[in-house]
Amino acid sequence: MKSPKALQATVLLMLLLSTHLTHADEWTGKDKSLHFGVSAALGVAAYAQTHDRTKAFAWAIAPGVLKEIADSQSDGNQFSSKDLAWDALGAFVGVQAGHWVIGHQQIAWVTTF
Repeated sequence: MKSPKALQATVLLMLLLSTHLTHADEWTGKDKSLHFGVSAALGVAAYAQTHDRTKAFAWAIAPGVLKEIADSQSDGNQFSSKDLAWDALGAFVGVQAGHWVIGHQQIAWVTTF
């Protein structure tokens, strides 16, 4: 299947780009766990709705992208590629967790009949 490799490549690309785009933003800043957690929750929810990992990843990361774009338009704020990398990682983990949990539930349900 092509989509898990595409997701992995996207996450890797974002991590690599983020090391060059921002200098003042820390990888372990106080809001990074929030970026990860919200995106992970969105990833599980998106997968539950779509049952497609690529679409679910896109839906899960979209709010993070929009937030960073909005941040870049505010005075005294900037686009944080590190925040976006944490969003991507969270979305990826959430989608994969959703796929694993929902996939196993469907298998268990089918085998009971």
